[in-house]
Amino acid sequence: MLFLLGCAADDLSQDWQVDRLRVLAVAATPAEPMPGDVVTFDALIVSPAVPLAGSAWFACSAESSSDYGCEVDLSLLSGADTGELDTEALVEAGLIGLLPYLPPTWTVPADYLDALDEQARLEGTFAMIYITAFPDQEEVSESDVEVTYKRVPVSLATTPNQNPVVSGFKLGGYDVPPGGVVKLARGEAFDLEYTMTDESVETYSYRNAEGVDETRTEEPYASWYLQEGSFEQTDVLWPYTTTKLHTPAEPALPTQTVWVVVRDRRGGMAWASLTVDYGD
Repeated sequence: MLFLLGCAADDLSQDWQVDRLRVLAVAATPAEPMPGDVVTFDALIVSPAVPLAGSAWFACSAESSSDYGCEVDLSLLSGADTGELDTEALVEAGLIGLLPYLPPTWTVPADYLDALDEQARLEGTFAMIYITAFPDQEEVSESDVEVTYKRVPVSLATTPNQNPVVSGFKLGGYDVPPGGVVKLARGEAFDLEYTMTDESVETYSYRNAEGVDETRTEEPYASWYLQEGSFEQTDVLWPYTTTKLHTPAEPALPTQTVWVVVRDRRGGMAWASLTVDYGD
C-alpha cells in the first residue's frame, strides 16, 4: 500500500490513448467553494487492463503544497490493509478520502481566506487536492500507478464557478445519451460531437488588478480519449465541439470506450462516455 502511494507513473506517448490506469479528470462540488463549505469529489479513473484497487485523496493549502501536490506522511496509512488506522492523525495530515472505504470530502476551514484583504477574497486562492490511484495486482511497478492533483479555487466571488454538464453526444447525426452504446464499422471515420446544457457556459464577474469589475464569458475546451483508434482533433475549443473519430481496422476488443472531458478554465470539470461496439 505504501509503495503504491509513493510511486509516480510514466507518461504515455499519446495522451489521448487509454491503455493503462489513468486519472482523466477530477471534479469538486461546489466547483468554487467558500470558507465553511463542504466539498465532495468525483474522479474519472479508468483502468482497462486491470481492475482498480482504489485511490487515496489528500488536501492541503496553496502555501503548504509543492509543484507535485501535498507533502504527507504516508506511514500513517500503514494500517490500511487491516483497518487499524489512526483517523485523527490522518485527518490532521490532510487525508480526505480513501476509496473504496472513505469517499473524499473536504470542509473548507472558516479562516481559509483570512490572510487576504477584502478585494483579494473575491478572487480568493486555491487548495491542492492530491490523488493517487493504484491497480489491483500482486506486482506493481512505477508505471502501473497514476498520481495527479487538482487545484480547487476558494473565494468569496459574487458569481462562483459551477461545473459544466455534458448532456450527451451526436455521432453521425444521431443523438447518443451519456453512457450510450453505438455500433460502428471498423476502419471508418465518423463525426463525433459532445453537447452541454445551456447553463454550462457561464457569464461571471471578475475583479481585475485595478479593482474594476469585468463581465466575462467562459471558453470551455474538451479533450477526447479512447482505447484504440484516433481522433482528427483531440482537443476542441468552444463553440467548436466536434472531432472526427477514426475507428481501428482490427480492434483488440470488440467493445471499447470513448470519453470526453470538458474543462471550463476556472476549475470546473465534467465528463461523459459512450461505448463502441465493433462486434459483427
